[in-house]
Amino acid sequence: MKQARPRRSPSPRPPDVTGDAAARLAAIVDASDDAIVSETLDGIITSWNPAAEKLFGWPASAALGRHVTLIIPPERHAEEPEMLVRVRRGDVVNHFETVRVTKDGRLVDISLTVSPVKDSTGHIVGASKIARDIRERRRFDETRGRLAAIVDSSEDVIISKTLDGIITSWNGAAERMFGWTPAEAIGRHLTLIIPEERRAEEDEVIAKIRRGERVEHFDTVRITRDRRLIDVSITVSPVRDSTGRIDVSRVVTGNLQLDLRLVELRNVIEGALETVRPAAAAKHIEIETDFDATPATVLGAADRLQQVVWNLLMNAVKFTPRDGRACVRLRRGETEAEISVTDSGEGIGPDVLPYVFDRFRQEDSSSTRAHAGLGLGLALVRHIIELHGGAVTAESPGKGRGATFTVRLPLAPPVRGGGP
Repeated sequence: MKQARPRRSPSPRPPDVTGDAAARLAAIVDASDDAIVSETLDGIITSWNPAAEKLFGWPASAALGRHVTLIIPPERHAEEPEMLVRVRRGDVVNHFETVRVTKDGRLVDISLTVSPVKDSTGHIVGASKIARDIRERRRFDETRGRLAAIVDSSEDVIISKTLDGIITSWNGAAERMFGWTPAEAIGRHLTLIIPEERRAEEDEVIAKIRRGERVEHFDTVRITRDRRLIDVSITVSPVRDSTGRIDVSRVVTGNLQLDLRLVELRNVIEGALETVRPAAAAKHIEIETDFDATPATVLGAADRLQQVVWNLLMNAVKFTPRDGRACVRLRRGETEAEISVTDSGEGIGPDVLPYVFDRFRQEDSSSTRAHAGLGLGLALVRHIIELHGGAVTAESPGKGRGATFTVRLPLAPPVRGGGP
């Protein structure tokens, strides 16, 4: 008599992880607002998402299997082999701005990112292209240019600033009223034109702007370059970026004019310290000084060099937590002088450090040193120092470990006495 054994349930089949991942990736590609196109190393189109159909007008059924020159104007055909050469090397082409053509013959401005596609063995078998329509951005740039022309020709003074009070634009009427040129005003604090006894007004205005409010016809007094007091009526409006955040503004640049004279750098540093110490004291930040005994004299513009030191010291104060420390040093070498500003603050990540002197290059709002004015202020520092024949560098051991900015300037040639 046979004994019946209980039947074992079949083992569950493991999930198709690869299939699931591929399905998720396909869904992401299909849902993308950017045109995503894949092609072989011979330029034959192998994938074409709905956004590509919308942008270029060809349905996937008509585009797949055809050469990518389907959407490249004849005068731009040379771009394709150049890109494929880079893809074969494993390079990525980032944000290449060019022109493509639609099914109905319209030309569209696009920004193109091209990446190599590899098979399971790691061999490069094709290219993936992401095309972003930048026609709207181009129209915005044109509109902005027209608005800039209107602002520059206005009879009213129009000034833009960050929420930290750093001037970012300064039109012709501002120069005529206050006496400072755009090159002299941009990058400096708005207190440049605010009498000392009126500076409390600025905090009240900024508080309203941060709430998104507008200040209408506020009667007050401002001060000109030659120290004259003038009665003004001010209207202040918040300026928002594309995400709706307020501390963003148009920037007007100008050529800096340098009044070169023999300058003792210790005097420059002490002048900058005098204006920074109140901000440091408010956060209980101690600023140490360490100066060589031997004078360090350069041929330069004292006001501009003081502006450089002020910018570096204010950054040190801004990005150092309460009860922190900062130190400014002055060293005199055989051929150059060196000013360094070190803080015990938030530090700079290694991915951002190479770009801190680029205009507007900042870490995102969740990272350290993500404050308005950083990109503009440090770009101006580099520009001023380079005009003096010097160089500026930044170092940081990493986030949370402080930073050091070092300025190097050539020493002035020694003044030799004449004959008997």
